[in-house]
Amino acid sequence: MERIRIELLRINSFRNYETVNCNLHNHINVITGLNGAGKTSILDAIYYLCNGKSYFTHLDSVLYKKGSDFFNLKGKMFNEYDAYPLMITSSRKGKEINVDDKVIKSITEYYGRFPCFMIAPKDILILVESSIERRKLINKTLSQVDKVYFKSLLIYNKLLKQRNVALKSFLKTGRKDELLIEALNSKMVEPANYIYNKRNEYVESIIPIVEEFYNLIATDKESVSIIYKSKLGTSTLEELFEENATRDYIMGKTHEGIHRDDLTIKLNGYDIKKYGSQGQLKSAIIAIKLAQIEWVKSQTGTLPILLLDDIFDKLDKERVYTFVKLCVEKLQSQIFITDTDADRVVDTLKKLKLDFQHYIIEEGKIKN
Repeated sequence: MERIRIELLRINSFRNYETVNCNLHNHINVITGLNGAGKTSILDAIYYLCNGKSYFTHLDSVLYKKGSDFFNLKGKMFNEYDAYPLMITSSRKGKEINVDDKVIKSITEYYGRFPCFMIAPKDILILVESSIERRKLINKTLSQVDKVYFKSLLIYNKLLKQRNVALKSFLKTGRKDELLIEALNSKMVEPANYIYNKRNEYVESIIPIVEEFYNLIATDKESVSIIYKSKLGTSTLEELFEENATRDYIMGKTHEGIHRDDLTIKLNGYDIKKYGSQGQLKSAIIAIKLAQIEWVKSQTGTLPILLLDDIFDKLDKERVYTFVKLCVEKLQSQIFITDTDADRVVDTLKKLKLDFQHYIIEEGKIKN
């Protein structure tokens, strides 16, 4: 089993940091400080180095430190015993990803090479907001493992955009080009079918893992279940397009397809969106995220990096203890934990007799 880990981190003009130089612990890293001190920025820098993009935004420009028009991230990444110097520079001119002194030509080539997952406070919104967030959850995981899935998703979304532009044009001009729509429809079938099949396989495979993790975190007080919802389960994409053709033309957009798929998460048989407490929602999203990592590990033989950003609020001491113990023993990943309450994390790690490094952020600087 190959274990991904980062040993050195260098930050320049990223978010609220001018410069950061940090040697990192091989197993557990704890970063504490007040709200707004910059803890999340450290984790996002690591996430960016691993994935070629931020966890929180798709716009690099908002990540430039105020007064700067670029940022530069450097790291020394290990895949078991092999070391890879990484450098990513983003500026108004574009982005350059450099691995082992070689420029990576595209994000498709890079994404998934150094798997890394983050769990953050706002992740519970994935469970209660629109289906877009739940699709992203699946897409991020499958794209890290399956390049064909990633490319199929890019192709489908590009064709979907073209189809919607065409429909809006027809609505505006009153003229239909049915041959154009038919051509786009036929091109969308293959990537859509691949995406549907892979999503279905993925959800089926993680259901028992999610249930196991949730039961451990919640200490068997509740049970959680997941259902994958897609109309491609009962109809072909061609049939969906035909059934919704009139509505698509009238409204100027594509109403059905794999871009409308969703996940339903239930707690003791009830929709968690309606009946879950903050603690239950957090436990559920944590279980789902940990299942992502376990699935990637099983598919690739690789242990991803785990970033935990201030997630212990709303969790009682028992769940914090169980969760940390679960992460360390079950996942065996390199783990980064941020918290405003230093005692909460440190006491838990000491109780578990685990080796770790504690970093404190004060006045924009990181201290051991």
